[in-house]
Amino acid sequence: MTKLALAWPVRDKSADRKGASAVRGRSDGKGRIVGRDLAMKFPAKAGPVVALDNLDIEIQPGEFLALLGPSGCGKSTLLNLIAGILKPTSGTISIDGAEVEGPNPGCGIVFQHHSLFPWMSVLENVAFGPRMLGHADPVGSARTFLSLVGLEKHAKAWPSSLSGGMQQRVGIARALATYPPVLLMDEPFGALDAQTRSIMQDELLKLWSQFKTTVVFVTHDIDEAIFLADRVVVMKTLPGGIKREVRIDLPRPRSPDIIKSDRFNTYRSEIFELIREETLKVFQSRD
Repeated sequence: MTKLALAWPVRDKSADRKGASAVRGRSDGKGRIVGRDLAMKFPAKAGPVVALDNLDIEIQPGEFLALLGPSGCGKSTLLNLIAGILKPTSGTISIDGAEVEGPNPGCGIVFQHHSLFPWMSVLENVAFGPRMLGHADPVGSARTFLSLVGLEKHAKAWPSSLSGGMQQRVGIARALATYPPVLLMDEPFGALDAQTRSIMQDELLKLWSQFKTTVVFVTHDIDEAIFLADRVVVMKTLPGGIKREVRIDLPRPRSPDIIKSDRFNTYRSEIFELIREETLKVFQSRD
């Protein structure tokens, strides 16, 4: 067993049997996100565009939270505020009690497009984060995480030679290789075909269950949000904010067959109506 593997918290297999209401989180208790009175305005010729206004959110350590809503509701803006890529116009956001004031290594990020360095091999892409943070064995860490996502045989490959699904697996390995308490994912599977997307969802849940990282996952896909998340935050538009939070009380581990269940369909119908209301608001504002 590698030194890295010994450093990871031991997976609590009993959590899988306790269902969605089980208490999750890393053994160090890190990954709590709190946003208070958040507002984000962007300058424009016609006047400031209010992307978010008076938003409060709290995400528990180890929780898998999905952000869902129509285009322009502020999902990616909120993600970028948590990451420290954007600074809120007003309000505060903190991770584990420390206010977010800029990009920090406590957040791993996976985007819709893999954003791998094309001049680096797969192995060097994954080793980049640990190396920049001064980890003792960045290459060893990279090999461990490539093995976890099933790509150890492609360590010497260039990113351009991989399929879309494989590129995203490398991206996930790279994001997790620094062992961040928070993993931010902005439509990471949006460009994949349906079958690859389904497999990637399964693989993501396996990794999350093992490492208990707090995940904030942006998506437009209702089924994806329900299948993955402990809680779905449906966002509203004009301005962006939280319309409703839907706690997903489905057992874990989740198999693809769960989408056929009556309870899954009930969640789907509820969330569909919430999003439809907000989408209609956007269209009516253009009339």
